[in-house]
Amino acid sequence: MAEIKSTLDLVMEKTKYLNLSSGERKAQIDKEVGSRIRGLLQKFRDQALNADNLRSEYQKLQKDYGLSENTPLIKEICGQIEIGKDNHAWFELLDQLKVADIEAVTSVLREFDQVIDAAARERSKILLDKLAEEHFISGTAVVPNLEADKDWQKKAGEIRAEFEPLLNQVKTKLLAG
Repeated sequence: MAEIKSTLDLVMEKTKYLNLSSGERKAQIDKEVGSRIRGLLQKFRDQALNADNLRSEYQKLQKDYGLSENTPLIKEICGQIEIGKDNHAWFELLDQLKVADIEAVTSVLREFDQVIDAAARERSKILLDKLAEEHFISGTAVVPNLEADKDWQKKAGEIRAEFEPLLNQVKTKLLAG
């Protein structure tokens, strides 16, 4: 009777004469390292790892893959930094890794927060005035729901679209320097 082969056996049989070029091997290793680092950062975000444990796990990863520098880790941490999110933990990690110029990144994020807060206050005032004029609703207990306001969503999106390229630019400079 014929032998029944598993899918893995079939794949291995078909690919046994294929060899990866050095560039393909490096790309595969880089992808694997990036994936492992993202996993460590996810554990850190979920508070399953503290900063010291993350650093020791990364040192094991460096040893396993022969990494001599922190650039892959810094690159992945920078990828986690987002506009409008709490990025304090990421900045603490970058500070512990002795990354030189994180001030440019924090500056862009602070400026975004200031601009979005000012725009939110302005839109809230417009909505409060509108409620008072049209529906005679006013007082300190009245709080407009900005997230449900289509004009606010559009304005917030425009502000975000303005700042995201700036953030990406300073993150790129951070990685290059």
